Amino acid sequence: MATDVSHGSRKLAHIHLGVDGGAERFFVRLSRALAKRGVEQIAFIRPGRAWRDELAEHCEVRELKFSRSHIKRHFVRWGISREIHHFGATATMGWMSPASKWLPKPGPDMRTFLRLGDWPDGFHTYGNVGDLIGNTPEIIRQAVEMGWPADRAHVISNFVDPLPEDLRPVKRADFDTPQDATVLIALGRFVQRKRFDLIIRALQQLPDTVHAWLIGDGELLDDMKALATECGVLSRVHFLGWQRDPSPFLKAADILVCPTDEEPLGNVVLEGWNAGLPVVATASPGPSWLIEHGKTGLLSPCGDVEGLVASISGIVSSGELRDTLVQNAARYLNDQYSEDSICDRYLELMLRD
Repeated sequence: MATDVSHGSRKLAHIHLGVDGGAERFFVRLSRALAKRGVEQIAFIRPGRAWRDELAEHCEVRELKFSRSHIKRHFVRWGISREIHHFGATATMGWMSPASKWLPKPGPDMRTFLRLGDWPDGFHTYGNVGDLIGNTPEIIRQAVEMGWPADRAHVISNFVDPLPEDLRPVKRADFDTPQDATVLIALGRFVQRKRFDLIIRALQQLPDTVHAWLIGDGELLDDMKALATECGVLSRVHFLGWQRDPSPFLKAADILVCPTDEEPLGNVVLEGWNAGLPVVATASPGPSWLIEHGKTGLLSPCGDVEGLVASISGIVSSGELRDTLVQNAARYLNDQYSEDSICDRYLELMLRD
């Protein structure tokens, strides 16, 4: 049951400097869920974000240029603080470490939080941070080990929205993919730690009927295209670019693959479960925490192409295994990562009297 917060009794400010990705999708998702529970919100973001209009449907939005100039930074922070106090926020949350330098000072009428979805990188800009919220235990463990007070550190994970019943999957033919192919799907930035190269190399050892949809953009995109050519699988690797809403692609795929070396949570795991897909992942911290191997997904060692191939092959060859993983994951997702349970924890921590 969702916590009842009467309209106008709680006000929350956000500071979010992100661009596009799973963290941004969750930011919009959480703010919408809190708005449904009567929480008034204001958000300070960079100009030109693709998700700006979606956020503005339920949250006041202020677009700012967050200057790197030491002098200008003080004026920007002062302006943010003034607007937050004028808005009457009882709590302000910064999203990720870069937002910490823009947080206003906490006081008796306004608490401050920093929400981390990645590893802490030191506390030199955390002077105005009251409490930390990490979306995995490992993030908080590392923060406490680095010296952050344990009584001001909290674990609250993510949730995903149920897919609409009338959601239409994309047409495979529109992306040069055979209708009878087994489609692997992976989402994320094309950066080293995401290890999309493992999927490309795995295709060399998988049947020709297995294709991969890689959704995202980033600095290694051209390198991945070159690798697909080198491995002789370019016709089976489909680079689909950044997709604001990947749900129709997930709905049209067969297996979600998360091959990362360093993933604090792995929101894509939740999204894969939510779309009814079996999930194959490497055993980086987040997926290892989320997935019970053999029950809610399959794990293999980080960087191990053969292990990834074995996991994918096991699902392709066994409909029973596939169904078991999907059914167990659906129950676990509903029990542990529902909107109500996650929102209740945020409300209890951030917006209590």
